[in-house]
Amino acid sequence: MEKIETPTAMEKTVEAITVDGLTYTYLKNRLTGGDIYVNADKTAYLRTHTASAIAGELNITRDLSERGFPVPHVLGEGTLVTGESYFIEESIGDKVFGDIFSEETKAVGQASAASFEALTLIMKTYCAAQCNPNNYVPHSDEALAQMTALANVMRNNPPSEEMHGPFMEAYDKASSRVRSLPWGYIQSDLNAFNILPNGVIDFELAGVGPVGYDALTNIYFGRIWPKEMVRYRFSNEQIAAYIAELDAVAKAYGVPRISDYEDDFLVLKNMWGSGKDKKSEENPGSSPEFWAWRVRVRDWCIRQYLKGEKIDTDRFEEVGSQN
Repeated sequence: MEKIETPTAMEKTVEAITVDGLTYTYLKNRLTGGDIYVNADKTAYLRTHTASAIAGELNITRDLSERGFPVPHVLGEGTLVTGESYFIEESIGDKVFGDIFSEETKAVGQASAASFEALTLIMKTYCAAQCNPNNYVPHSDEALAQMTALANVMRNNPPSEEMHGPFMEAYDKASSRVRSLPWGYIQSDLNAFNILPNGVIDFELAGVGPVGYDALTNIYFGRIWPKEMVRYRFSNEQIAAYIAELDAVAKAYGVPRISDYEDDFLVLKNMWGSGKDKKSEENPGSSPEFWAWRVRVRDWCIRQYLKGEKIDTDRFEEVGSQN
């Protein structure tokens, strides 16, 4: 175990933690609990949480690295005197693509070609690891429910009486269709804010699901927010090029085209999007307009899907803003 120099009580987040003489400064809170710290030259990050949570995330990070996923290497692990556990991982970039794209969108209206290409390269590596037959896992109803945060959705934003039947019909239809794909490991909350120039981070919610699911829905993440909350923009041309690259990866591994399952993935992702994160669950009355926006988009996606009509993500803002 590494030597820890830190306060003996942690009633609130401490500003710094020192491990073997190297100081890590508080960076941010983790939505699922615990905190993230970074060293002075931003070459390593220290993540804290309960012992069980850290053990799970540590094991999946190491396993995914061995399976060829673009994830950080683990540099150390241990237990703080407060009882919290931690692990240290190498930096795979000092700025997430979400911040890069946000700056570019603010300056020129959308993500730059160079930055977008860099994201695409990382996601091709990620998708290739998913599509590798050595990394396949069995289908599972329980895993699909976890992937869509179904229990969370039903607890916090259940479908109305009118929409309950269509909701379950769409869920069952999409479930049946995505079973025709191989299943593998997924990050579960993949988006530009946990992708860096050299890989993917934040696997505390990792699970299993159809290959290509999070790689594809990642590209639409910015569109499942009301316009006043959108931080970056991709053009339809960029999105089409990105999905074509995923299809090429799938073809190389003998997997069906990812794009053939786009609407199945989108309806499941928008169900997931109507769940609530830890902070929102702890504050039930928070952001009612935002969650109403998400539910309207979810229900519209369900109706489109069951009619066999294309889910046009360009319409999300229009649909979500309707009263």
